[in-house]
Amino acid sequence: MNRINFKSLAFHLLVPLMLFFIIMMLMPDYRDYYRGLVKPAPPMPQVAFIAVWSLMYLLIGLSAYLAELSIIGSEMTKSDVFKYYFWQLLVNLFWFPVTFGLRWLLVGFLWTLVLLVLAYATYRRLAKVNKISGYLFIPYLIWILFLAYYTFGLWGLNSGVL
Repeated sequence: MNRINFKSLAFHLLVPLMLFFIIMMLMPDYRDYYRGLVKPAPPMPQVAFIAVWSLMYLLIGLSAYLAELSIIGSEMTKSDVFKYYFWQLLVNLFWFPVTFGLRWLLVGFLWTLVLLVLAYATYRRLAKVNKISGYLFIPYLIWILFLAYYTFGLWGLNSGVL
C-alpha cells in the first residue's frame, strides 16, 4: 500500500477550496444580485451553491491526488494529465465572478460550456491513469451539466428570452 503524501494531498484538497473562498470574499455584493434573480427549477439557495462547490473541490482534489500517485508507473506524464486539470480549475474558479460578480449571465453560460469541455478532457485523462480518480470526477461533471442548465435558465428567465 502506498504511503500518504500529506503535502500533495493538502495541496490538491485545500488550494482550490481556499481560492474559492477568497474569490467569494472578494465579491460580497453577489448575494443581493443572486437573491434578486428569477431562478429556474429547482431554485438553488446561496448556501447550497457554496456547499456543493466545496464538495466538488474536495472530490476533484482527491481525484487529482490519486491520479498523481498513479502517474509514477504510467506512460502518461504529469503534464499530460494536469495541464487539463489546472486549466479547468482556473476556468472553474472564474465561473462565479464572471457569472455573478460581473453579472454576465449569458457569458456565464458560455463559460460553463467551456468548463464542461475542459472538465471532460480532464476526466478522460484522470480515468486513464486511475479508475477511482475518474469515478471521483463524475459528480463534478454532473454538477457542471446542471450548472449549464441552471445558468442558461438564469439568463433566459432574467433577460426575457424564456
